[in-house]
Amino acid sequence: MYLFSRRARLAPGNTRAAMAWATDITEKASQVGGLPLSLYAQVFSPMVGTIVWSTFVPDLAALEAATDKLNADDGFISQSDAGTKFVLADEDDSLLQVVYGEPDANRPVEYVGTVQSVCATGNLTKGLELGVEIAQRAEKTAGIPTMFVAGTTGAYGMVGWVSGYADIKEFETAQQKLAADTKFGEFVDKSVRGVYSEEPAATSQLMYRRIV
Repeated sequence: MYLFSRRARLAPGNTRAAMAWATDITEKASQVGGLPLSLYAQVFSPMVGTIVWSTFVPDLAALEAATDKLNADDGFISQSDAGTKFVLADEDDSLLQVVYGEPDANRPVEYVGTVQSVCATGNLTKGLELGVEIAQRAEKTAGIPTMFVAGTTGAYGMVGWVSGYADIKEFETAQQKLAADTKFGEFVDKSVRGVYSEEPAATSQLMYRRIV
């Protein structure tokens, strides 16, 4: 299974019109491409105004088929072109392979928290193995399903942890549980040294709120 996402940063000055366009094109892309697309706004995080479209696909053939449908649909292309005036910079695509965990369609998610890092040189296998264990320990401590993903595109060796929350209170409670669990903190401190990049810019923590 893969998690595909497209990220864009909206230009200032047209907030309501820009969000209306982003919402409408989400619905259009889902209808034409046949994949259930979600729209998120990056919140309480760097790069204010960033929005993200995302969807899970069982395999790359499904993603290819959906992309081909969108590229062949004049209505979608026209609607996409009309939104260029709302976008501050070029869009970026991301393709992540789900290594551990899976989405639960029956579980409501309003907020998503992510942690992203990069495996240190020569530690890709160890980084993947440790990533799964971290996800499992985080699930046990916080009581929230946590997926571990690895980059198929983008920076080589990129990995990440993704958790969905029903609301902001659930997010806050989970973070408090993780912070209070000294054994979890000690495990992370002891285990990640040398496995993931120690460059501060290589590791980031972000929050997203679902729009549609």
